[in-house]
Amino acid sequence: MRKGYGKMLIEFSYLLSKMEDKIGSPEKPLSDLGLLTYRSYWKGVLLDFLLDFKRPTVSIKDLSSETAISQYDIISTLQSLGMLKYWKGKHVLLRRQDVLREHRRKQQVKAKHSQLIDAKYLRWSPYEKEAPRVCVPRV
Repeated sequence: MRKGYGKMLIEFSYLLSKMEDKIGSPEKPLSDLGLLTYRSYWKGVLLDFLLDFKRPTVSIKDLSSETAISQYDIISTLQSLGMLKYWKGKHVLLRRQDVLREHRRKQQVKAKHSQLIDAKYLRWSPYEKEAPRVCVPRV
Protein backbone atom coordinates (compact mmCIF):
# COMPACT_ATOMS: atom_id res chain seq x y z
CA MET A 1 0.00 0.00 0.00
CA ARG A 2 1.39 3.37 -1.01
CA LYS A 3 1.45 6.05 1.66
CA GLY A 4 2.54 9.11 -0.35
CA TYR A 5 5.79 9.73 1.51
CA GLY A 6 7.65 10.29 -1.76
CA LYS A 7 5.35 13.14 -2.74
CA MET A 8 5.53 14.54 0.78
CA LEU A 9 9.34 14.67 0.57
CA ILE A 10 9.13 16.29 -2.87
CA GLU A 11 6.71 18.88 -1.49
CA PHE A 12 9.04 19.56 1.44
CA SER A 13 11.98 19.99 -0.94
CA TYR A 14 10.07 22.52 -3.05
CA LEU A 15 8.91 24.35 0.08
CA LEU A 16 12.54 24.80 1.12
CA SER A 17 13.38 25.98 -2.42
CA LYS A 18 10.64 28.62 -2.19
CA MET A 19 11.97 29.82 1.14
CA GLU A 20 15.40 30.23 -0.46
CA ASP A 21 13.89 32.01 -3.49
CA LYS A 22 15.36 29.33 -5.73
CA ILE A 23 13.92 27.21 -8.50
CA GLY A 24 14.09 23.49 -7.80
CA SER A 25 14.41 20.44 -9.97
CA PRO A 26 15.36 16.85 -9.23
CA GLU A 27 18.75 15.46 -10.15
CA LYS A 28 18.71 13.96 -13.60
CA PRO A 29 18.43 11.34 -14.92
CA LEU A 30 15.34 10.21 -13.06
CA SER A 31 14.25 6.61 -12.88
CA ASP A 32 10.93 5.77 -14.53
CA LEU A 33 9.22 5.63 -11.13
CA GLY A 34 10.93 8.85 -10.05
CA LEU A 35 9.71 10.66 -13.16
CA LEU A 36 6.16 9.42 -12.55
CA THR A 37 6.25 10.64 -8.95
CA TYR A 38 7.68 14.06 -9.81
CA ARG A 39 5.36 14.46 -12.80
CA SER A 40 2.38 13.66 -10.56
CA TYR A 41 3.54 16.26 -8.02
CA TRP A 42 4.17 18.92 -10.70
CA LYS A 43 0.78 18.19 -12.28
CA GLY A 44 -1.03 18.68 -8.97
CA VAL A 45 0.81 21.91 -8.13
CA LEU A 46 0.33 23.42 -11.59
CA LEU A 47 -3.35 22.50 -11.84
CA ASP A 48 -4.00 23.83 -8.31
CA PHE A 49 -2.30 27.08 -9.31
CA LEU A 50 -4.30 27.35 -12.53
CA LEU A 51 -7.58 26.66 -10.71
CA ASP A 52 -6.89 29.60 -8.38
CA PHE A 53 -5.39 31.89 -11.05
CA LYS A 54 -7.93 34.44 -12.26
CA ARG A 55 -5.99 36.71 -14.64
CA PRO A 56 -6.36 36.11 -18.39
CA THR A 57 -2.67 35.38 -19.06
CA VAL A 58 0.23 33.76 -17.26
CA SER A 59 3.78 33.11 -18.39
CA ILE A 60 5.91 30.01 -17.84
CA LYS A 61 8.30 32.29 -15.94
CA ASP A 62 5.46 33.38 -13.61
CA LEU A 63 4.47 29.76 -13.02
CA SER A 64 8.08 28.90 -12.23
CA SER A 65 8.60 31.75 -9.77
CA GLU A 66 5.30 31.04 -7.98
CA THR A 67 5.77 27.28 -7.70
CA ALA A 68 9.62 26.97 -7.59
CA ILE A 69 9.35 24.35 -10.36
CA SER A 70 11.85 24.76 -13.20
CA GLN A 71 10.56 26.09 -16.51
CA TYR A 72 11.68 22.91 -18.30
CA ASP A 73 9.70 20.74 -15.84
CA ILE A 74 6.64 22.98 -16.22
CA ILE A 75 6.78 22.81 -20.00
CA SER A 76 7.18 19.03 -20.09
CA THR A 77 4.33 18.53 -17.60
CA LEU A 78 1.92 20.86 -19.40
CA GLN A 79 2.78 19.21 -22.73
CA SER A 80 2.02 15.79 -21.24
CA LEU A 81 -1.40 17.15 -20.18
CA GLY A 82 -2.07 18.56 -23.64
CA MET A 83 -2.23 22.04 -22.14
CA LEU A 84 0.70 23.63 -23.97
CA LYS A 85 1.14 24.37 -27.63
CA TYR A 86 4.04 26.02 -29.44
CA TRP A 87 2.68 28.75 -31.70
CA LYS A 88 4.53 31.54 -33.56
CA GLY A 89 7.71 30.98 -31.55
CA LYS A 90 6.02 31.02 -28.15
CA HIS A 91 4.49 28.53 -25.75
CA VAL A 92 0.74 29.06 -25.39
CA LEU A 93 -1.00 27.68 -22.31
CA LEU A 94 -4.40 26.14 -23.00
CA ARG A 95 -6.74 26.23 -20.00
CA ARG A 96 -8.39 22.91 -20.72
CA GLN A 97 -11.51 22.95 -18.59
CA ASP A 98 -11.93 19.17 -18.85
CA VAL A 99 -8.49 18.62 -17.28
CA LEU A 100 -9.12 21.25 -14.58
CA ARG A 101 -12.57 19.81 -13.72
CA GLU A 102 -11.19 16.28 -13.47
CA HIS A 103 -8.37 17.50 -11.22
CA ARG A 104 -10.84 19.32 -8.95
CA ARG A 105 -12.99 16.19 -8.73
CA LYS A 106 -10.01 14.00 -7.80
CA GLN A 107 -8.81 16.65 -5.35
CA GLN A 108 -12.10 16.52 -3.46
CA VAL A 109 -11.92 12.73 -3.15
CA LYS A 110 -8.27 12.77 -2.03
CA ALA A 111 -8.73 15.67 0.41
CA LYS A 112 -9.56 13.27 3.21
CA HIS A 113 -6.35 11.29 2.75
CA SER A 114 -3.74 13.81 1.64
CA GLN A 115 -0.70 14.64 3.74
CA LEU A 116 0.21 18.27 3.26
CA ILE A 117 3.06 20.17 4.80
CA ASP A 118 1.82 23.39 6.33
CA ALA A 119 4.45 26.06 5.61
CA LYS A 120 3.31 28.26 8.49
CA TYR A 121 4.73 25.72 10.96
CA LEU A 122 8.13 25.50 9.29
CA ARG A 123 10.83 27.26 11.32
CA TRP A 124 13.87 27.31 9.10
CA SER A 125 16.09 29.84 7.41
CA PRO A 126 18.49 29.21 4.53
CA TYR A 127 22.17 28.78 5.28
CA GLU A 128 24.06 31.99 4.70
CA LYS A 129 27.71 31.57 4.04
CA GLU A 130 29.81 34.00 6.03
CA ALA A 131 32.50 35.99 4.34
CA PRO A 132 35.91 34.48 5.02
CA ARG A 133 37.83 36.14 7.81
CA VAL A 134 41.20 37.47 6.93
CA CYS A 135 43.85 37.39 9.62
CA VAL A 136 46.23 40.29 9.40
CA PRO A 137 49.43 39.91 11.40
CA ARG A 138 50.21 42.68 13.84
CA VAL A 139 53.33 44.59 13.15
